Amino acid sequence: MLISPPFLPPRASNQTENQWLDKAMPGGEPGYGSYPVSDRLAWHGGLHLRAPTCGDDDVEPVRAIADGIVVYRRGSTEPPAAPDPKSPLRYQGRTSDGVVVIRHETEIGAACRSNTSTRVVFFSVYVHMHTLRTTVQPGRSIHRKDELGQAGYIRGQPHQIHFEIICDDANLGQLIGRNSGLLPLNADGRSDVIFGELYFHLEATTVVYAQRPPQPHLTLPGGVPLGEALIVGLRYAEGEGVERTRGHAYVTTYGLAGTLIGEPLTVPDAEYNIYRDANDISETYPAHARPIPSAVYELLRFGRVVGPDPLVPEDVPHWRQIRTRTGTGWVNLNAPGVRKFSDADFPQWRGWFLLTDVDGDGRCNDAAIMQAMDVNRDGAVTADEVHARLDTPSVRSFLKPLICKLPTEWDAAAIEARWGWLKTASPSNPNPLQEEQFARLRAHIDALAFWQQANLRIPQYNAQDESIGERPLPSTHWHFNPREFIRAFRKCGWLSLAELVRLIPRRLSYSQQGRVRTALEVGKVSRATAAIRLKTYALHLNWVARKYGISSARHRFAHFFAQTIIETDHWQVVYEYGRGAPHPKIPMAQYYAAFYGRGIMQLTWAGNYESYGLFRNRPHNSSAYVDHRIGADSRHYWRDPTVRDADGRIIRVTGIPKHWAPRFDPTEVEVDPFIACDSGGHYWVAKSLDKSGKEANINRVADEDFNPRTIGRVNVLVNGGGNGYYERQAYAQYGKRILFDAVETAATQDFLTPRSGVTVRVDYAEPN
Repeated sequence: MLISPPFLPPRASNQTENQWLDKAMPGGEPGYGSYPVSDRLAWHGGLHLRAPTCGDDDVEPVRAIADGIVVYRRGSTEPPAAPDPKSPLRYQGRTSDGVVVIRHETEIGAACRSNTSTRVVFFSVYVHMHTLRTTVQPGRSIHRKDELGQAGYIRGQPHQIHFEIICDDANLGQLIGRNSGLLPLNADGRSDVIFGELYFHLEATTVVYAQRPPQPHLTLPGGVPLGEALIVGLRYAEGEGVERTRGHAYVTTYGLAGTLIGEPLTVPDAEYNIYRDANDISETYPAHARPIPSAVYELLRFGRVVGPDPLVPEDVPHWRQIRTRTGTGWVNLNAPGVRKFSDADFPQWRGWFLLTDVDGDGRCNDAAIMQAMDVNRDGAVTADEVHARLDTPSVRSFLKPLICKLPTEWDAAAIEARWGWLKTASPSNPNPLQEEQFARLRAHIDALAFWQQANLRIPQYNAQDESIGERPLPSTHWHFNPREFIRAFRKCGWLSLAELVRLIPRRLSYSQQGRVRTALEVGKVSRATAAIRLKTYALHLNWVARKYGISSARHRFAHFFAQTIIETDHWQVVYEYGRGAPHPKIPMAQYYAAFYGRGIMQLTWAGNYESYGLFRNRPHNSSAYVDHRIGADSRHYWRDPTVRDADGRIIRVTGIPKHWAPRFDPTEVEVDPFIACDSGGHYWVAKSLDKSGKEANINRVADEDFNPRTIGRVNVLVNGGGNGYYERQAYAQYGKRILFDAVETAATQDFLTPRSGVTVRVDYAEPN
């Protein structure tokens, strides 16, 4: 899911993700316009957000938060400049009544090697719009970041919108993994969707050791039980943070209620080193009993194995140093009884609770919220208590992650049922409305209502992913704090097929030493064609990008996908043209021969195939190889055996060919879609960054500032920097336009590359 805020101010270079999100979505202060209750303890299913300033005299426009379909539009019907002060839209000040509703259908995960993705449908609702773009029309597709219009007035305050994110019961289950209650702690969390911080529920009997065992699979004597149940969080930086911290890991200890126990412990470069550590752990076991490094990699990456390689033995330890009440110690996060979760489970220790308005009258009487407001604990919450408590940090922290099932406030037929309680005195409503006052409020709500006209509907699909109709969204449905929803799902990184398709440019041109290659010559791929090509690989690509930490940071995926476009010739093939046959333009083909490029990163040379086979513990081939150049006695070069002069000409051949048989048949890297993708992810994290071999993982380079120099270095690491260098530059910049949050609108952009001063021109047109 690609998602962003409804306002997109520029992000400063020193801003963290959370700081920028707060800047992008200001507003929703306690009181009128807060979530999920207002200052009279009325349910409020959205936030009132203020448009950030844009330059000296303007504000940011309202934008679509994700790709979707416009399902409802109402332009502003505000009265003339000098209206009757009794106009319904002048109740307690000028109020704009423009509305846009967008239905978002996307994906957030899938069980490993499943054929079915975890599909979700939700709606974003933008109310109190002042103006709407003419391009925003019902039934029309819209992309994330597209302008919807300008924010309007709310009770006399300009540049504001009421913003909601809503869904039904079934899609709540898809989004957070449950429809009611608390996250169960007697089993691991969901494995189809994993993102963000990982969590480990440790029982009170979990043993803590003073030091880490000298060998990972050994156990030290002298450990002591924790004495209380705790939650340990493991968060990889995933490219976020200041330079040289973007591969760190942070280990945090929480009480079961979510209270912090000490400061997080930092593990430098832990994410970059997962591949190295997984292999090291595997090699500490006897040769006949070594766990598959790929499975150990997942143990370190996710806290558990999600497939397809099994973890044998199942008790491979996952040692981490944690804080306890009495200091620090080492625990095995894969010990018996430890349950594993992630932010995708929306756990209660991070404040995610489900609440339901049981009587539907629009007045909050939820016991947990009432208790939070009841200062003197007398059981009656007064208006003064509400005002005092809503603005306290503890109450604000409690309220903001709540997910609430409420009746919509935009239903004209339910005004009396939802708001009639305002006419009755209560501790939280000491000044009830008189009939005349309520009549004005009714007229105001009626003027803003749109529920019946919108007729929001949810697509339905069968097990074969075919459409079988639609169902209505009930008027009582689930509401998220939109700021927290966006904050959570920006960690997801899983892309739907439609989102992946957009990353393949339709047109591309570049200037190479004074010659301009036209748009018709390079990269012309229709969306329909791109969808056909990517459909076979989309789920596998997502699993792999999630596993190797590539999709968790958009800049990493922009680099990665740009490389796959050229390596697969725009996702047409996952093998090298010519299949390693001798060719004047490919002099190396005669040396790598049967080990020609395969997979999405064109795995080439027997040494790279061997590395992947050992990582996955691929079984030996028991029959004839598909490629006749490989046989029981054939010998092959593990890496480039040539020595060249300054002009690149081969002057001699060194190196000794070795037997490949009986290792796995390399053809499987081409014919199995998962292996085609997984071999590319493995290459990405296993690649040494220099001849010393001390540092690996291309994510290290991708985490540097996104510019032509960094793109060029990634090119060199993947391909040696030769074939398709300029196209790779352009594809990375094109991906940045789609994946990042900046709102450039130029139809074309020129980028000066580090190689020979060549300028790449990227055409951002998106024809069908």
